[in-house]
Amino acid sequence: MPRVHLTEDTPFLRTPDMYQIESDAPITEYSETTLALIATADNGGIPDGANAFASIGREKRGTVQMQLFARINPETELFEEVGFRSHGCLAAIGCATVIAHMLRGKSFDEALAITDEDLLEKLDGLPVGRKYTLGYAREAVRALIGDFYIRQKGYSLAQLDEALPCESMSMNCLLTENCSLRDSRVDLYLKEAGELDE
Repeated sequence: MPRVHLTEDTPFLRTPDMYQIESDAPITEYSETTLALIATADNGGIPDGANAFASIGREKRGTVQMQLFARINPETELFEEVGFRSHGCLAAIGCATVIAHMLRGKSFDEALAITDEDLLEKLDGLPVGRKYTLGYAREAVRALIGDFYIRQKGYSLAQLDEALPCESMSMNCLLTENCSLRDSRVDLYLKEAGELDE
């Protein structure tokens, strides 16, 4: 279990699943709830039997990456187990562990209905300058579901667009420089156009 050394300065985490590589807001701006969630994260890593993956992040002004791994029941389409890996600030790590917890037992519709306010309530708030990480968590959920549709259900681009419409040019899309779902959509487009090998 990772230990967070609580001082006025920001702690630095170095574990296989949580890697803080960005200067951060002072630790005093984080709630005890968020720090406790990070310190006791029990859902890091890849769950056994994982069949869906998502990666969301950015590289400008410091690297932030949030990865989710899920075992989704192919019959019921319920999240059975969800794990995470996160690189960046404490807010990104906190959002990743919270969203992974929240997804367990949820249907796709329930997962997509999770709001910033739901996440903030579980985290007991975030520093103002780190609230963008909430959008990454929600985009990671979309990417996780999209990955399941593509890899487990064999969806075409048209089927994916109908089941999980792209929110091109939305604020979250613009803020998310790296998105595994965006990459998968491009791959599907090229494959269907005959410009990408199987």
